[in-house]
Amino acid sequence: MEFGILGPLLVRDGGQTRAVPGRRQRALLAALLIRHGQPTSADFLAEAVWDGQPPRSASAALRNYVMRLRNALGESGKRIRTTAGGYLIDVDDQELDVQRFTLLRKQGVSALRHQDFERAATLLDEALGLWRGSALEDIPSDVLHREEARWLAEARLDALEARTEARLCLNGDADALIAELRARTAEHPERERLWGLLMTALYRGGRQCEALTVYQRMRQTLVEEIGVEPGRELREIHRRVLRGEPDPYGPTRARSEPISAVSVPATRPARGSVAATGQPTAAEPATARVNAGPGTVAVTPCQLPSPLPEFTGREEQVSLLVDRLTAANRLAPFVAVISGQPGVGKSALADQVAHAVRTEFPDGTLRADLHATAEQPAAPAAVLGAFLLALGVPAERLPVGLDERVSLYRSLLTGRRVLVVLDDARDIAQLRPLLPSDPGCAALVTSRHRLPDLLEALPLGLDVLTVPEAERLMHRLVGSPRVAAEPQAVARIVDACGRLPLALRICAARLGARPAWSIGYLADRLTDELLLDELRVGSLDLRARVAASYRALDPSAAWAFRVLATAADGRFSSAQAARAMNLPLLVAEEVLERLVDAHLLVTDTPGSYSCPALLRAFARELSHPQGHPRVRVLPVPAARARIWL
Repeated sequence: MEFGILGPLLVRDGGQTRAVPGRRQRALLAALLIRHGQPTSADFLAEAVWDGQPPRSASAALRNYVMRLRNALGESGKRIRTTAGGYLIDVDDQELDVQRFTLLRKQGVSALRHQDFERAATLLDEALGLWRGSALEDIPSDVLHREEARWLAEARLDALEARTEARLCLNGDADALIAELRARTAEHPERERLWGLLMTALYRGGRQCEALTVYQRMRQTLVEEIGVEPGRELREIHRRVLRGEPDPYGPTRARSEPISAVSVPATRPARGSVAATGQPTAAEPATARVNAGPGTVAVTPCQLPSPLPEFTGREEQVSLLVDRLTAANRLAPFVAVISGQPGVGKSALADQVAHAVRTEFPDGTLRADLHATAEQPAAPAAVLGAFLLALGVPAERLPVGLDERVSLYRSLLTGRRVLVVLDDARDIAQLRPLLPSDPGCAALVTSRHRLPDLLEALPLGLDVLTVPEAERLMHRLVGSPRVAAEPQAVARIVDACGRLPLALRICAARLGARPAWSIGYLADRLTDELLLDELRVGSLDLRARVAASYRALDPSAAWAFRVLATAADGRFSSAQAARAMNLPLLVAEEVLERLVDAHLLVTDTPGSYSCPALLRAFARELSHPQGHPRVRVLPVPAARARIWL
């Protein structure tokens, strides 16, 4: 017979799993197994079975549940015996997983103290292998979870610490140990022993600077939140790392007791603190910060482009994102998806916000262009490879597979505060492997699509600038004296460009390249027939941006865009769109919403849609018999009904 409580409740009889029906019977069996080998009072069992609120008739009801449990266990039901004042279950040590775990853990810790590291690692691996999840995972009793599962979790954590120490003493894979320890310290920041092991693993891997930074964060949390200094052994590890002496977990170490745990609140470094700003302190000399080991220099990645000095408007969006990115005590990483039509300034907003919050993410800023509309969008594995290199992983140690890279990436970010900017994302499949999982991290995503299936993200649809914002941008780009001399011409350009930031920047670049042109002259050139030809200078090409979004559509949505965007004034109802496409209303509304998600149509109220002027100009080129030589037109579906239905 086999019983298990280190995970979901398990009863196995002769290799066959035996179900225990009823939530109260399961709680009853779990309570008996926790107190196996000793009488368990009826009062304790009643508290566990009825979760702290036993009825007045608990004594009689408990006898009834004991009888049902005996029947459910079959022959093994005879193991449950009635004793004076309670009940007892007869279980041998080898029949109960928690008893086997306790014995193996004791043997493993003993081997560790006697410096038999290989035997210690083997025994502790076997002990931890008995866990199938959290203790009492499926037992519906807060009383048991509060009074019993807690010490079981503590025992498991002790075994994890001891196993990690044994592996460290065996000179195990440093990168794997560091990744595991970052995850453990983030999950249990109160455990000084884990912090000491992490510092040692970093130091042994030639990452002295990171080891010292870990100590500073731990020390600051203790001093600011509790008012105490780190323990003696942790201070000794810090001293050895700072002076470059051999670490305390080497073969000649003489330790008889594990580092004691000190309770530390799970809080992030305060704003403006040493850990947040990354500035050296008296306990961490500046010279130590650049000595990351032989031949290496510790670098905090910052992959952001230079901020735009003429960035204009978006005060509400910037304030919202900054507030959310700097919020304290997040339970999950913050993710925002900034979406909008081509040229609306999604990337500029993301980069501007990233610069504004850089000091809140002292462990670095990662950035990647995902090339959503390219023939070959950026592969997640390739992006992760670049991120891992930026985070200090040597090229020869990069994992090959995507899953392995994701695992290492998220492990390296555990316990850190890193901001990830993912520009021009195609879909959630491309995006998901690149998102951080640690609550201290965050991600800013830009996309031409809304990505509504990324449920945990804050959706932020970006509209064109207001008229005052657009005119202010022209002042900054062209120069106030020149703009002030021709305010009406500036207003005409703002109107012709639909207040789209990219279009306004192109106009400003053309005026800068042609100082002899007046603003009015350029405004006269922005006619309907030549509008997109004029909105192109150097690598800035509005038509190319819109064409990329258009080519990303499926053929049926592309056909609908060509039909609808050439409507008289670009405004129509869902019923009008259905008639124009000769489609049922529900089918028409579905394709309309797909175009809204792609930001090629705009909707302010249900059932009402519009197409911005610049997108209509693009659609008119597509409807020309020859199209435009620089735009590839998708074929009109030969059999629409098959596509829609």
